[in-house]
Amino acid sequence: MLNIKQIMAFVAIYEEGSFTKAAKRANATQSGLSMQNLHLEEQFGLALFDRSPRGVVPTPAGRRLYQLSIDILRRLDEANAEIKALATGVSGEIRIGLMPTFTRGVLAPALANFMKEYPDVKVSVVEAYSAALTDGVLADALDFAIVPRAPKRDGLRTRLLGTDRELLVQRAGGALAHLSPVRLADQKKLKLILPARGNARRDSFDNYVELHNIDVVSLLEMDAMIATLEFVANSDYATILPETICYNDLSGATRSLHVLVDPPLTVDYVIIEPAKSGLSTPAKLFLDTIETSYHHLKEIWKATHH
Repeated sequence: MLNIKQIMAFVAIYEEGSFTKAAKRANATQSGLSMQNLHLEEQFGLALFDRSPRGVVPTPAGRRLYQLSIDILRRLDEANAEIKALATGVSGEIRIGLMPTFTRGVLAPALANFMKEYPDVKVSVVEAYSAALTDGVLADALDFAIVPRAPKRDGLRTRLLGTDRELLVQRAGGALAHLSPVRLADQKKLKLILPARGNARRDSFDNYVELHNIDVVSLLEMDAMIATLEFVANSDYATILPETICYNDLSGATRSLHVLVDPPLTVDYVIIEPAKSGLSTPAKLFLDTIETSYHHLKEIWKATHH
């Protein structure tokens, strides 16, 4: 019969793709992990990994056991968190990862409501772009993060949060009326400020430009959201941003907003968390608050577009 120690060792080998790296992660010896895996394979009568010069590659049996194993670990973690909450109430520390999109448009009301309701919870918020936040969740440095949808990765549990329309954001007072839609292919000699390549939204926009013959004459790369917004407000450069981060500019006083049409461009947001551990009660409650705040903004944007 499987025990927790065997399951955790197997998951470490699977996710690291190496007995050496798995041993370091589990604070164990390589020979010890190899022996545990051998015992598992003998117990099941099936090979769980194929060895190669590139490391260890899971067999079909190994892939299935991994899915079952992370479900077991997650359920145990959730049970532990739920019983602790019954004994101690809602308290503890949570670590959350958010993109600038959510720290500007969604975080403030959500955090204020949460802290008022649960004053004994210490909240730490990390703002970063998707790659850093994903690494943080995989390293168990973050309870959960919200990022643009990306290819599935082992070790992560992913759930769709929602979809935003992308907007052209310009300095107020330009030729386009605030909140009027825009077809980028009709805009000549665009000057844009965008995140560097490797950012999920930037990669999506690059594909959009190539497919629809959009004329970008000058491109400035900047991975700093506040600086980007200030530069747009004080120059002839524009940027492309999702509607959630632009909520504070709905008045059009500083920046004008224009939804992209013909064709539209959208971004999907997902919630990512460690696959093998459940969210603590405080983390679940904070995520509920964030989701409520986000969907409230979506209703405002829906009314605005109509």
